[in-house]
Amino acid sequence: MAASLSKLKGFVQTYSGYNFENVTAAEFEDLKVFVTDALNTIRWEIETEFESSLDERSKTLYITSIQSQLAYLASGVKGFSSEDMQDHAISPVMEWFIDEIHKLLEHIKTYFSAHFDVSSDLPSGFAHGYRMRHKHFFEQIEAKVSRFEFSMELKSLIGNFIESSGSSEKFALRTWLQLDYLILALGVISNFFDDPPTADLDLELLKLFIGIGFNSIQVYAFFIKYIERITMGEASFQEQQEQLLYLLKVFRQVRQEAVPSFDPKVQPLKLSVIESLEAEIAYLEQKEKLYLQNFKSTNPDSPSKFYFTVAVTLAELMFFFRVMLEVKMIFTKFNSYLYEFISNHIRTERAENISKKSMRNHFNNKPFPDRVVQNVKGWLEKMIHHINLYYDI
Repeated sequence: MAASLSKLKGFVQTYSGYNFENVTAAEFEDLKVFVTDALNTIRWEIETEFESSLDERSKTLYITSIQSQLAYLASGVKGFSSEDMQDHAISPVMEWFIDEIHKLLEHIKTYFSAHFDVSSDLPSGFAHGYRMRHKHFFEQIEAKVSRFEFSMELKSLIGNFIESSGSSEKFALRTWLQLDYLILALGVISNFFDDPPTADLDLELLKLFIGIGFNSIQVYAFFIKYIERITMGEASFQEQQEQLLYLLKVFRQVRQEAVPSFDPKVQPLKLSVIESLEAEIAYLEQKEKLYLQNFKSTNPDSPSKFYFTVAVTLAELMFFFRVMLEVKMIFTKFNSYLYEFISNHIRTERAENISKKSMRNHFNNKPFPDRVVQNVKGWLEKMIHHINLYYDI
């Protein structure tokens, strides 16, 4: 094993930065045979030496040591600096060498996964190379997602995740664990689109993200924008609160899968989203109080700025509301609610004292004065005449 690794180190030290323009096809094949023999020897010897290890700790130390040395070699070809092969030009020979090292690492991770250090950083350029080696897998999922209609923002988010690599501005894969998460999450997303629900796809996908612990900052940012579309809309405070409370209920009910999250160092996506929703609901409540406070009269006996004037007396107004309640045109659980509404939003032309006590007295007046009944009846007849004149069908 040591001899084979020394051969590979010698190859990197000799040919890193070397100009291969004048190398003949035969010489190139000789180099490939040299490297391939060393890599195959490592493959064959790993199993033997691994089995000879006495305990699990020794096996783990053995595998992580090989993993570290191979990753070091792959990064060394590009000077240990570049994250992606595409942003640092190297010769085709060294590209081939890096790809072979990556294949060996992938082999070791597959067959010795229990002892592989998934928390360590990916070798430089590995994420890009992995996508190229498994191009069909990524293209299949991309094609499947594109067949369905849902928000372009969410479709773009998933597309960026499918295309993630070591140097991607979005969803940059830094560790083996994040690469594992990419494969697992894309498998779940692919299964989701095999038989998607008939309900709102956007909401169902967001529930899916919470379930698989997709706590990337880009995903969390999408949730924030999704919530802001509610609070920045034209809906009333009550309607906004109802929508936020519904989302809070839905996301709280999502069952989280027993899988690693995208970023183990960050709190779960479910917790972050619930905290954001609760904060938004609390903010909305305070905003509503402040908004209403601006229209609240400094005189508690006068109506707020949200009012309209009626051309009837208070007695006639209360009789009119009583008739509407009796014929079940309007409903109220308690009459006090009606008095509160009238006090805050209605005034009469005479600017009478519209206290709750005076409203209650007029509302419960029996029998109602003939003049009051006749005047309200006159207004109703005037309305019927108006409807017959302008809206007759």
